[in-house]
Amino acid sequence: MTRKIISWVLVGIFAYAWWWIGHRWTYINSPGSQWSSVYVLFTLISLAILLRAAKVTKSGLFDGFIATLRGFAPSLPWLVLAIVVARAVAAVHTGFAWMTAEHFLQAIVAVLAAAVTTALWYGAIENGSD
Repeated sequence: MTRKIISWVLVGIFAYAWWWIGHRWTYINSPGSQWSSVYVLFTLISLAILLRAAKVTKSGLFDGFIATLRGFAPSLPWLVLAIVVARAVAAVHTGFAWMTAEHFLQAIVAVLAAAVTTALWYGAIENGSD
């Protein structure tokens, strides 16, 4: 019961962090740089990755949580590759005039933040499930 309570408290904390980073953090959500839709898209992609991963059942208080995060970590470089390619395709599609290194960096930060915060609350849910 203690594990379930702690896990769901963590879900709340990580859910708030997910929301704030994706929708209020001015680095990725400032005029001219609205990354919230990309953030949500990569949250869904992260969920698809997490759902395909093997379920890990551990007996310790945080073992399931840590195992979920460790299992997800190898996907992070691939998510970065995906957003870099997406930004390059967008640049070709809409013209190169607006493309800056800062746009690529913001995209990478948005994707990594979405992936990590999603993995955190998903791992907490997994840890608290029966």
